[in-house]
Amino acid sequence: MPVHRGTYTFVNRQSGTAMEMATDHSLIGMPPKENETQKWEISPLGAGHSIRNLKSGKYLSVKSLSKDAPIVASDYPVAWFIREVRVNEENAAFYEIRWPMTDIMLELADSGSSAPKTKILIAEGQLPQDKHRARYWRATRVRQPSFYQPSSSANNTGTSSFSIAGLAEKWRLILPAKPTPPTQSQD
Repeated sequence: MPVHRGTYTFVNRQSGTAMEMATDHSLIGMPPKENETQKWEISPLGAGHSIRNLKSGKYLSVKSLSKDAPIVASDYPVAWFIREVRVNEENAAFYEIRWPMTDIMLELADSGSSAPKTKILIAEGQLPQDKHRARYWRATRVRQPSFYQPSSSANNTGTSSFSIAGLAEKWRLILPAKPTPPTQSQD
């Protein structure tokens, strides 16, 4: 199933570590956790997708397209080609995150080391199957909180009711009160 617009976590097939934006805005592998540094917003961009970190608001980019160049954070989006790869022996879908129209893709360094803070770099060329696992990422969609929350008057059937009056009350608390017209003094 292709990756669609939404928020995801990416976990490396080889190491089981999650793609994380470090405080220095480099890309590293870390043990998975519920943290916005490991959540990525995917949005269509041209023929590819931009990848933006939820915590920093920065986009994945590269300083150069040379072998083992680090992935960096940028204020400017770039398009990545996210290619689905079916792994039949695991009955699972993984993804390669590639620079468009090239064999350059994200790879967890040191053959997919599970050591925390392992750098994620760009790599190019063919690898033996056992080493290629460091280039595969499992994408898991993250459920983001919805603007529309069920009202407290939800019925017992597991469905929620939507109340215009309840929404209006919430907005009344947010919006400033109507100004009162000035009073005329009588002299």
